[in-house]
Amino acid sequence: MIVKQTRELDLSALLTPKPNKSSADYVVTNIKELLLTKKILPGEKLPSEMELTRLLSVSRGSVREAMKMLSALGIIEIKRGDGTYVSSNMDGKVLFDPLLFSFILTQSSINELKELRLLLEKDVIRLVVKNATDSDIQTLRDCHETMETLKNDNTKFFNEELLRCELEFHQIQGRITKNRLLEKIYNFVLEYFRPSIALGIEKHAYGSLESKETHKNILEAIEKRDIIAAEKAVESSVEVWTALISK
Repeated sequence: MIVKQTRELDLSALLTPKPNKSSADYVVTNIKELLLTKKILPGEKLPSEMELTRLLSVSRGSVREAMKMLSALGIIEIKRGDGTYVSSNMDGKVLFDPLLFSFILTQSSINELKELRLLLEKDVIRLVVKNATDSDIQTLRDCHETMETLKNDNTKFFNEELLRCELEFHQIQGRITKNRLLEKIYNFVLEYFRPSIALGIEKHAYGSLESKETHKNILEAIEKRDIIAAEKAVESSVEVWTALISK
């Protein structure tokens, strides 16, 4: 029998403490650089939260926040009772796109995030209403029904499945625009917003009546080919999302 050898990671010489100020962004940057330079590899286990706190001279809260961000992006996998591992399945993802990480490290204000999402989603929804076929609408309807079913569920996989379905609801709209450039930009921005969407789900706020109504209103406006109603539904959806990430 072949026994797989695993490397014993010693990152003490690779991670440098950040003087004076603790920052989750600083933790993210360190982990990113270690991955880009292949100092740590997919499937490998990261040091414990306490060890990262010591190595980087940051607070445990900063480390925890950084781990949540990296987990939401799919860069790491947190296995309860076992530890934190670098994701072994990152093929096809633009997780290390320089622009994406520059967005993450910008520390944008909530108002800037709101303006960006509203601007892009209004452009998307206009083309969706204009170009959606009956088949496209059915695909979006099926996704919405799955999302509603999940919101009434509370299994241990609730958060992960609902996040996947929530993102898919938007990704389908991106495809329906029939504009490949806009679709790519939209998918990029969705990756950027993934952590805040995941946070809302974690708080169980996405199961609220307001959230359910926003998705329902978007779908109904598309079905009716009503651009004005669709734009209003998008505005309402962004308002609910903004309220969630402001808490």
